[in-house]
Amino acid sequence: MDMAQSEVTRYWQGITGTLAQRGLLKMRPQRGGHAFPVADAFLLPERVVFILDMQRLAGIAREQWLDRRLWAQWRAALQGRRVIVSDGGGLAVQVARQPGEHVKRLPAMIPLDLGDLPDEPYTVTLGHSTRGPVTLDVAGNHRAILCGGASGKGKTNLMQSVVLQLCAKHTPAQFQVAIIDTKQVDFGAVFVRLPHLFAPIAHDLDEAERLIEHVEQERQRRQALMAQAGVADWRDLDGLGLLLLVVDEAADFAKTPAMETLVEVARKGRAMGVSLIVGTQLPSARVIDAQVRANLPTAIAFQCRSHIESQAILGRKGAEGLNRPGLALTFTGSRWERVQTLRVDLEALGDVAAPPTPALSDTERALVRFAVKELDGAFTVNAIYEAHKDQVSKYALTKLAQRWERRGWLTEPQRTPDGHKVGRQVTAELARLAMPDHITAHVTTEAPTSRDITDSTTSRRETAGAGDGDIPAFVAELFGNRLTQGGAM
Repeated sequence: MDMAQSEVTRYWQGITGTLAQRGLLKMRPQRGGHAFPVADAFLLPERVVFILDMQRLAGIAREQWLDRRLWAQWRAALQGRRVIVSDGGGLAVQVARQPGEHVKRLPAMIPLDLGDLPDEPYTVTLGHSTRGPVTLDVAGNHRAILCGGASGKGKTNLMQSVVLQLCAKHTPAQFQVAIIDTKQVDFGAVFVRLPHLFAPIAHDLDEAERLIEHVEQERQRRQALMAQAGVADWRDLDGLGLLLLVVDEAADFAKTPAMETLVEVARKGRAMGVSLIVGTQLPSARVIDAQVRANLPTAIAFQCRSHIESQAILGRKGAEGLNRPGLALTFTGSRWERVQTLRVDLEALGDVAAPPTPALSDTERALVRFAVKELDGAFTVNAIYEAHKDQVSKYALTKLAQRWERRGWLTEPQRTPDGHKVGRQVTAELARLAMPDHITAHVTTEAPTSRDITDSTTSRRETAGAGDGDIPAFVAELFGNRLTQGGAM
């Protein structure tokens, strides 16, 4: 006897045992012993429902089944599980599967509110169950997600919700997303303009296959960086953020090399900070084979056309009984439960802007200004440390330089054609961040974000301006007329 059957049997024994204690069961004159009622049992995520055979009620009158004092006695016999009897032409006994749980209805629609998101990084709200909000840690236990169901039932809406929540909570340095939308209708203007895009949205199969391969290459690059640094988790390496690959329709890649790559990303991506959401409106063993299911452990099913489709997504029946868009069945918190997922209204949301880039500290600003004014933009650790050893350790300065290089604020060390080594250089973006506020206020948002700012053949650059306007010439050159001279770096 499996666990589900054992649970149902235990509840039924509690129900019939209580009937016997109250003296409601009739004796069988010929065969002896009590006559017992007969029912069909249905195991649902939140409750067990016993549909009584109205011809075999063991002589118990209908009004006795509806006696609330009997319900209270059943609840005591079943360790606090709420029991009710509904009468809709036939009698049904409903038993809550958790002690103290109330059988209640979920709202038909819960709008996504980007101002009310979980505090934990990389954690999103899936929706609400009868117990309250249900969250997913997309960088942790729920980093490889399979979702599916019939067309229009909520699959794409869920993926949009996850992407928008992560973008609203994190800067592009902390989170990037790669999106495959071969239907070319689901991820439109709002998503095209996201600053968090890892690459342009893929709209056909060729673009999709290249993007999948690009994500796998990024996973391998991260793996090499982590091996070089001697760390086992991407969070231990500065400069790496979460990368999420969203595949709107898995059926496009069934039994192809691209699907094999997706499985590889799902299997190995966790330690490197690469997560995956794969959706399908054609759930079948052909699309979702055993290998795919095994490597996408978090399964979310919306209404399916048959129990076979539910089985393909969840490994069990149940999703075929869901009865409205947005309502999903999933396994969270060690239990199966129904979740009303959040509804995305793209017109109401408008553009999703990234959180502001964190400002530099006063010490960091001073380090950058020194590199710009005294070293012609070269971020040379030894020279900067000698001038600021009272403010920063050499170890911390080295780590800072490495982090800024990975973020794109410093260029990578290079060599000139004659073999002369050129160290890290301050980029225009970092120089702008280090400027005093009365100067940065005059720099437009079109300023370049990454560019070498020194000439390897020139050891020093002259400064431009006079008096208080002591602005390095190369900085003025980078920003052109957008920089108002006035005030020192």
